[in-house]
Amino acid sequence: MNLEIGNLYALILIPIIFAFMYSTFKKHKPASKNDWVILISRIIIFTLLVGAFTNISLNFKGRNVSTVFILDVSESMGDFKESGELFINNALKEIPKGNKSGVVIFGDNSKIDKVLNKKKEYKSINENPVVSATNIQEAVESSLALFKKGTSKRIVLITDGEENQGDILKSIPLINEQNIELKVNKVTSKGGDEVYVDNVKVPDNISVGEEFSVQIDLQSNYAAKAKLILFSGRDKVGEQDVQIQKGKNAFVFKDKQTSGGFKGYRVLVEAEGDTSKVNNEFSAFTNVVDKATILLINGKLGESEALEKILSEAGANVKKIGSKSAPMKLNEFLEYKTIILNNVHKDDLNNGFMDNVETYVKDYGGGLVSFGGEEAYALGGYKDTSLEKVLPVNMDKTGKNEVPGISLNLVIDKSGSMSGESGGVSKLTLAKEAAMKALENLREVDEISLIAFDDTFEEVVPLQKVGDKNAIKEKIAGIQIRGGTSIYPALDAGYKIQKESNAKIKHTILLTDGEDGMPYAAYAELLAGFNSSNITLSTVAVGEGANQTLLGDLATVGKGRSYYTDMYTDIPRIFAKEVLLSVGTYIINEEFTPSILSNHEILSGVKTSEGIPSLFGYIGTSIKKDAIEILRSNHDEPILAARQYGLGKTVSWTSDISGQWSRNYLTWEYGAQLVKNMIFYTIPQYGEEGRLSVTQEGNEAKVEFYNDKISKDAKVKGLYNGENDKKGDFELTQTQPGKFEANIPLEDLGFYNFSIREEEEGTVKNNYKGGFALQYSQEFKFNNNVQKLDTVVKETKGSFINKPEEVFTGDLEKEYNKINTVTPLLVISIILFMLDIAYRRLNLDFSKYFRNRKKNKSKVYKEKTKKKSMNKEASINEDLKIKTEEAIDLEVNEHTPRKNNKKYKKQDNNVTIDSEKIGKKETLNTGMLLKKKSDRKKI
Repeated sequence: MNLEIGNLYALILIPIIFAFMYSTFKKHKPASKNDWVILISRIIIFTLLVGAFTNISLNFKGRNVSTVFILDVSESMGDFKESGELFINNALKEIPKGNKSGVVIFGDNSKIDKVLNKKKEYKSINENPVVSATNIQEAVESSLALFKKGTSKRIVLITDGEENQGDILKSIPLINEQNIELKVNKVTSKGGDEVYVDNVKVPDNISVGEEFSVQIDLQSNYAAKAKLILFSGRDKVGEQDVQIQKGKNAFVFKDKQTSGGFKGYRVLVEAEGDTSKVNNEFSAFTNVVDKATILLINGKLGESEALEKILSEAGANVKKIGSKSAPMKLNEFLEYKTIILNNVHKDDLNNGFMDNVETYVKDYGGGLVSFGGEEAYALGGYKDTSLEKVLPVNMDKTGKNEVPGISLNLVIDKSGSMSGESGGVSKLTLAKEAAMKALENLREVDEISLIAFDDTFEEVVPLQKVGDKNAIKEKIAGIQIRGGTSIYPALDAGYKIQKESNAKIKHTILLTDGEDGMPYAAYAELLAGFNSSNITLSTVAVGEGANQTLLGDLATVGKGRSYYTDMYTDIPRIFAKEVLLSVGTYIINEEFTPSILSNHEILSGVKTSEGIPSLFGYIGTSIKKDAIEILRSNHDEPILAARQYGLGKTVSWTSDISGQWSRNYLTWEYGAQLVKNMIFYTIPQYGEEGRLSVTQEGNEAKVEFYNDKISKDAKVKGLYNGENDKKGDFELTQTQPGKFEANIPLEDLGFYNFSIREEEEGTVKNNYKGGFALQYSQEFKFNNNVQKLDTVVKETKGSFINKPEEVFTGDLEKEYNKINTVTPLLVISIILFMLDIAYRRLNLDFSKYFRNRKKNKSKVYKEKTKKKSMNKEASINEDLKIKTEEAIDLEVNEHTPRKNNKKYKKQDNNVTIDSEKIGKKETLNTGMLLKKKSDRKKI
């Protein structure tokens, strides 16, 4: 043991304090023991305080050894994970008694997997560090926190040494400073023929139409033939057959972009003999600067000429496509500021469009404009879809325009000819799907019935309210093909069912692909019944085998519509549309002049003081509660409406834009301005005060957003989506004034779009877009840092080991365990000081207490002695009494023969009694007998 004094100057206080106390003692000599107690306690207190100020430490030398195992679990060590666990467990079996051990595992970061303890086992890896990189420096420096002062330290590093983050050389001074013994188990990784994409370089910003270079850097450890493929989004834009040389290789593609926004690029290399495919793909992105791009989706060819001309004259950048080519992935949506649907049916749009359009508008601030026609809104199947969610109008009518109850009767052919297929699906299957589509357009107040026929008929769905739609669908799905074709009995049965209904609107749809040989005249009486009962009849002829003439006449007389299709996939759409057309209120074919309800910005620049033109028709809808109705029809239904939906804006024009109903507006001098306003209203306008940065950290995207002008009450939130439609949302945390951060874990490699928005009181103030490309782990690149381990071992005087038994060999220097006395001395002095105050305040007299205690102790001792003496005297008196009685008995029996008296034979020789004294009636003084030895002898 040795002693350290941290503050030598404090020792000066010792003579000063004792000189002061000595002068006090001389001047005020203690008059009592209490004064002495106070004086001594204060001497002790001052002595303890001086000791504390002196900062004394006691150093005890011991054999306290701590060993920390640092195990590399990065992806480059993936095959060695179990072997590493086994190495540690086998080493711990040899750990000397009393030693402690801990385990730190690491990749890009480090985790403590076993705290320092004396357990001789390490069961398995429990923690999960980021394994996409190797940072030995961070692992070594974090493990130092496990060591306690006063212990001998040992680090056992198990790694392949392929560090690609940090620098282990910077840890050498720390290892040497703390006198740590370093042992390294260097794992040799298995190599093979390897080619990988090292980098893809594209310009940060380009202009639309500008040709630019995409440079691809490859690395290889062997020569090989390979194929390079370049993708932009999901489109292949280039392919090259190349000869790869050992070492670095560079190749260049040329490309240009025709639309603005962030564009992702992906490179794929396929080489002969390559052993790993993980690193054969690399992503990059560029920002294409352009005017706001508008996507125009047309439902029918030739209907958008007027609209295209208006946008062209406005200088807009418009891309025109058919409905079948609509965007599928969210990243494709984000290429456009707004999207226009021109008389588009929902069935012509792909599932990807329907799945992503709401997110595009609500979360990314995209715009959506819908123009009407007979394939749009309710007739276009928008009901209960994402389109209905985002648009400012409902597909169902409400209020005074609400459609009364409908009774729909379906008469469907299930004869053998309905087994004919189109695209692998039979006509009957499509007919059953059509019936289910029609059912979807009915409400709970409506009624449905269904008759299936061949040469006979059956009532598959009896007339009933539309309640449990699933139960009705199950009945429809059970229809089976069989027999010939007999139309009239089935149609007559349908007529009778409809007569039983009390619905205000009754409509029957007949579908068949054949004929029953009965002439039109046979149906005359039945059709008269249809007319007299206000039952309308529509017919659907499927294929060339159907009697189109008969079916057309039936529909004409039945005041319905006739359809012919050899595209069997059209059948479901026809049925769904027929339900709505049967009520006669969804297509309004009449001239009227809309009413202006709102002085909205869409009317900016449009002179309305002299009135606005008339329309000749529109599609009936109803306005949503949170939408703004700008123009209204003569039936109090919306013609033009706008709505804010999330971050985005939507507009609905329920008339057409082709000129059939809106020709007066297309020739009106303010018509073009009105149409432009509708579209440009939906294009978001946000400030540019902020700056967004997205970088990669392991398998995470680190998002950093900067804006010094952001309000203190604002929140910063974000969204992201990948090429495979992987998406999510997050909130950024403020780390310093004007700076917000978030780390987003990502799984799939490739390009991601990020959208960051500033929100205050639920309102979006600004919106920012950014791009990011997640790459494969750096663990799958060649590494030239392995030699650093040799340098570290040499500079720290460490050693390389191969076996677990070598971990605890060698003698570590004993370390001193330092114990600082400042805190204990201060605590004791405070306790004594508090006792001193209590002693004086409560006027305690400890000397009196000790005197009384001594006196009481003496008194108790005397009482015990007296009691013991009395007990002894009583015992002697009892013995004397017994012996006296025996002497008297001896005297009385003196003259009696003793021959037979055995009792006294022995006593005759031993006892002599003074008969005179015994004869007297006096009491013997036993106390005197005790005092006089002669008396005791007499007795």
